[in-house]
Amino acid sequence: MEDTHYLRSALAPRSVAVIGATEKRGRLGYDVLANLLAGGFTGRIDAVNPKYSSVQGRPCVPSLQALPQAPDLAIVVTPAHTVPALVAEAGARAVPNMLVLSAGFAQIGPEGQHFQDQMVSAARRHHVRLIGPDGLGILRPSIGLNASFARTSARRGSLALVSQSGAVAAALLDYAWAAGFGFSSVVSIGDGCDVEFAELLDFLAMDPETRSIALYVEGVHNPRSFLSAVRAAAGIKPVVVLKAGRHTVGSRAALSHTAAMAGNDRVWDTALRRSGAIRVREYDQLFAASETLSSGRMPRGSRLAVLTNGGGPGVLAADAAADQGTVLAALSQAGLAALDALLPPTGSRSNPVDLGGDADPQRLASAFEVIAADPDNDGVLVLFYPTLCAGAEDAARALLGPVNATRKPVVLAWLGEQDAAKGRLVFKEAGLPALASPEHGVEAFAFLAQHVRNHELRLQLPPPIDPSPAGSKPLDVGAARRIVETVRSSGRNVLGEDEAKAVLAACGIEVAQGRLATNSAQARELAERIGFPVVLKVRADGVTHKSEVGGVLLSMKTADEVALGFELIRERVEKRAPQASFTGVLVQKMVVRPNGRELTIGISRDPSFGPVLAFGMGGTAVEVVCDTALALPPLNRVLGADLIDRTRVARMLGNFRGMPAIDLDRLIDALVRVSELACELPCLRELDINPMVADEQGVIALDARVMVDDRAIAPDAAYSHLAIHPYPKSLERELRLIDGARLLLRPIRPEDAEAEQRFIARLSRRTLYMRLHAPVRELSLEQLIRFTQIDYDREMAFVALKSEAGQDEEIAVTRYVTNPDGRTCEFAVVVADAWQGKGLGRRMIETLIAVARARGLEAMIGHVLTANEPMLRLCVKLGFRISDHPEDSAVRRAALDLAPPR
Repeated sequence: MEDTHYLRSALAPRSVAVIGATEKRGRLGYDVLANLLAGGFTGRIDAVNPKYSSVQGRPCVPSLQALPQAPDLAIVVTPAHTVPALVAEAGARAVPNMLVLSAGFAQIGPEGQHFQDQMVSAARRHHVRLIGPDGLGILRPSIGLNASFARTSARRGSLALVSQSGAVAAALLDYAWAAGFGFSSVVSIGDGCDVEFAELLDFLAMDPETRSIALYVEGVHNPRSFLSAVRAAAGIKPVVVLKAGRHTVGSRAALSHTAAMAGNDRVWDTALRRSGAIRVREYDQLFAASETLSSGRMPRGSRLAVLTNGGGPGVLAADAAADQGTVLAALSQAGLAALDALLPPTGSRSNPVDLGGDADPQRLASAFEVIAADPDNDGVLVLFYPTLCAGAEDAARALLGPVNATRKPVVLAWLGEQDAAKGRLVFKEAGLPALASPEHGVEAFAFLAQHVRNHELRLQLPPPIDPSPAGSKPLDVGAARRIVETVRSSGRNVLGEDEAKAVLAACGIEVAQGRLATNSAQARELAERIGFPVVLKVRADGVTHKSEVGGVLLSMKTADEVALGFELIRERVEKRAPQASFTGVLVQKMVVRPNGRELTIGISRDPSFGPVLAFGMGGTAVEVVCDTALALPPLNRVLGADLIDRTRVARMLGNFRGMPAIDLDRLIDALVRVSELACELPCLRELDINPMVADEQGVIALDARVMVDDRAIAPDAAYSHLAIHPYPKSLERELRLIDGARLLLRPIRPEDAEAEQRFIARLSRRTLYMRLHAPVRELSLEQLIRFTQIDYDREMAFVALKSEAGQDEEIAVTRYVTNPDGRTCEFAVVVADAWQGKGLGRRMIETLIAVARARGLEAMIGHVLTANEPMLRLCVKLGFRISDHPEDSAVRRAALDLAPPR
């Protein structure tokens, strides 16, 4: 792996130059240089300003060209209109990075935007990376770097902070200094016109000085790359996000139930949860969550034990636990018996355990050891207030040994300020998080439990391929597209109910299909043909919710009732929606499901994250009940089940009040099919299935509404309308080997985990050693997840499959992973022993090369054992250059230039 990230020279530079350094106090150029000098930066500092020969006691040169050596990082503090030319000068001097602290780009209106556009254009022409403008700066305490105009510096620590707002970053620095927090890096990206969150996350994920990452986010320019980077980073270390702008909503009135329920902030919640990040809502939570998560101790579950020396703090903690959904653990009988020997008669041995106000440090430590050893809890919160019997510092020191001895997560909250602060300082100096309130203590444990839940969700392995219930119809995307094309060609963007249901039917979802009647006589005839009882539903352009105009009549039992019902619906529409254009009435068989639960499934389009799925309780009161959960497509069956579990209606789907459990597999299948529709129809603007009735027989859509727009009818190769890259089905192809064998070559997917494990188990010792450089017989769960649940934006893996005994068996796999430099990738390939020597390896690598080249990567690199002569010969045939490995004589380095052939 090429492990030097291209932003290291910007975020941990060896030399810096301040362009616009000045002697004038109060100016930005003075403050930034002063901070650099005061911080004790270990590298070289240069001052650049044609007006001075020296600044603040240091030599000053007139331009970057006059410097004897190009700096890693140039810091610009000059007016906005001067910056584009300075960027060009930096490019000519081979300066790789510029931190633009100059203000005024956004503040001076269109002219400022013009300057910013010029700056970005110059940076791209000259290959200079920009951080800013309008940010606070960069701090890297481990090397003494304070390239900012912050009033407060940063202690060294393991938390990395990335903030869009310079003001928020400055406030957080000030808060952290007083609270004793330290940082590995602080980066204020400001407008983020070039370097954004995604690239910074990639750097910090691999940064050995960073144990947890905190983000202050107002919005992102590229949600897809942001989520991809968050997911990658959160798989390595905790990522905590403070997302501002929670109550900013769009002005467009929602046309569908789904759009009304999927507010942008809820979508942010959904996106961050899917990526594995922890979201907080206050900046003191940002530090509490980050510090607690970086401790490395994670709970097995959400059962919390609370130990306190006062009843009041325990009650506050219990209330907070109820609010957070945290379970207060029931202590074991052995634990209770051990506590009986420690507690006074006035103490409480229930959870929270109250030691009483007369508890001394030894009683506190002994009780903690009992509770920490109890297997019936997953973590301990200790609440302490100073008393005459126990000072805060003495109590803290008494707990240091027992806290360090347990492997459980421990949250410490020393309540108060004057004396309690001394105890918190003891914990801070020992590297332990310490808080100041019961509520924050419970909250910190809840963050730990949420991080574990997110991690466990990542580790859920989907079932093998083709998991749809027996009898499910195949997805016919082509038919769905033809229906939409017909509607759009007629000048409409809202499908009629019959057309919407036809789209769902093409997706394999059972629907209650109706026939359109344009007059009462035709309605009578259709009803007699369908069979009574029937339902009548209005079809009229301009009517969004049928029930609001009285456009639905149920259980029509005779032809006369149907005829009268037709006229009644027409009259109601004319009276209640005079602007609507009445087309007719749908006549539909009355579906009677006595055990049915009314549900809703929908799609809406979020302005940031694209298509969003909604699931919850259905019916006419869906917006009043507000029981919906959201998810970003694509979904698999594990994610579909999780979406259902996050609703209250999920409790009604099992055996409920005499009704049998619904067919959950069919419901999950419907969610996955709707997700596929969102992936394959970029023009789909909104979809409502309400109600979707589910019972023991399956699921059926009784009503549906679809709105489309003029976007593409089919996705592009990158599925750019989605926030998360789905499975790239277009890359599937049949492979024919020289011996005539036919194989399926396709990208790997999560459902391949079992096949991947079987494949590894069948490999010979020699093949395993040549590929993995170790005699591995079985992949760990983490490895299986890593190998099969890939991010198609960042990496690619292909498997070759042969159908054997009714199931697809993996016989070869090849993959590449993009290196931290963002330009190159590392590849590997392994072929089952029985299939070697048939040209399969070559065909797979050629496919991998084509994809990497199409995605703009510049080089592909592999590391091959010197003893693996067949692989080295193949690499040479494919155009790889073979060279010695700089650190290992037993390994050769193979490198291929991916520049397109001329």
